[in-house]
Amino acid sequence: MTPLEPTDDLLESLYVVNKVAKQFADEATAAYERGDVTESNVRSARKDALYRLKTAVLSRVVAYDADGVTGEYHAINGDVWLFLTVGDWHFHQPPHAIGGELTDAIAISNSRANPIDAPYERDSAVKRSDRTLEEALSRLAEIGANANDHLARPTVTSEHDRIVDVRWSFLSSVPRD
Repeated sequence: MTPLEPTDDLLESLYVVNKVAKQFADEATAAYERGDVTESNVRSARKDALYRLKTAVLSRVVAYDADGVTGEYHAINGDVWLFLTVGDWHFHQPPHAIGGELTDAIAISNSRANPIDAPYERDSAVKRSDRTLEEALSRLAEIGANANDHLARPTVTSEHDRIVDVRWSFLSSVPRD
């Protein structure tokens, strides 16, 4: 794994990725509820890829400088999450999603057995950046973190058994490491 320096540019892009992943989760649910299986599958596949990208980038940030990352465990809706702070940016991750060794390298202020009660309601409307998803993904791809590499599969099946490409086409021209 190539470590990544946690610049404000990188962290802002990661923030945008996280916000859009939340939006995709909401849109996938809404599409499913209205019976649009194809749209639900596309949004769900992209949501999962964005969350995997977030985890991969955070792992590389911790590998770069674990002392620059702090954490605390939060209890949210019955689940325990690791709340990471990098500079002025904050990200929730499943415990040990970035790997046990990297998690152990982070200064965590409480134990997983005693998480802080942090009632949380996802609000994808809160905005801290005007950066578009395309801009964020392009910047991350330029440093070797391509969202297309985090798709479980490049296609999903539509409700009419058609194959639908879920890759971000603008990322296909970005050189890979």
